[in-house]
Amino acid sequence: MSGPLAFAAIADALEAERLRVAAIPHARLAREMAELALDEIRASSRLAGATIDRAELRALLDRGIALGDRPLATYVIAADYADATRFVEASAVGPRQAYLRLGEIVELHARASRRSPEARPGVWRTMTFGPFPSGTVPPPPWLVPRDIAAYVDRLAAGPPDRANTMLWIANAHERFERIHPFTAGNGRTGRLVLNLLLRRCGYPPFAVRDRDGAAYARALQRADMRDPWPLATLVARCVLASLSRLAACAENVDLADLGSLASGAERDALYKAAQRGRLRTVRRGTSVLTTQTWIDEYRASRFTREVRSIEP
Repeated sequence: MSGPLAFAAIADALEAERLRVAAIPHARLAREMAELALDEIRASSRLAGATIDRAELRALLDRGIALGDRPLATYVIAADYADATRFVEASAVGPRQAYLRLGEIVELHARASRRSPEARPGVWRTMTFGPFPSGTVPPPPWLVPRDIAAYVDRLAAGPPDRANTMLWIANAHERFERIHPFTAGNGRTGRLVLNLLLRRCGYPPFAVRDRDGAAYARALQRADMRDPWPLATLVARCVLASLSRLAACAENVDLADLGSLASGAERDALYKAAQRGRLRTVRRGTSVLTTQTWIDEYRASRFTREVRSIEP
């Protein structure tokens, strides 16, 4: 399946799940939203080189205790990134709210690198970067203020009419990384900006699963080469997984490992359907969870598609 077609399949499933979650009272989602936020902090910290497990992260954020024997930098990166995510979570949402402001980018970087003075928290870079693996060269430092201001102006009004939100957000993420406006911490700040845009568009946060770290790096590289589809598909797939978790939590469904509900060729087909967004699943760590009801719904929808394909 080509890039645009693969993305379209995920985007359709994502929109259906978004509408399902939008109808659920926020109070029923609060606990799972907190779990999603924890997962996003851990995932983004890991991408920044700070590997920490959920129990250690929870102890650090809830009690200020550094469990384990991680390097000090690991706890500093995770704690500062968590502070920046709280800024995102507290940001206003509404039809009159600008989707992005220049001061918000500065604040996010300042918080995410608060105890890393070498990153020059909240200050535009004054150094020159060489080309990325894609061959793209970030702008020279004297152009950064102009480019980042133009970036904000372009995004402030939100997604254009008839534009796909996930594609718009993925392009915004790639553009931020291409500008590389800070001395260090651009990856973390870029993901914080991405999640701020997601929040203002009515979506849960984007968190890169451990096994998708290399795919995320490759997708950013492809986006630098003017192929946005892998990155847009990855963002949409991860947001869909978050929405499915919220829906399952609110519905209080009986989740089970997908592999325990099917066998043989059908199990393989169900895994592929889950990857394409056609089968509702919930991912927790490395586990792919679903329900018998969701499998039955997928079978019924597949039968409908097959009947339509043979109609004259």
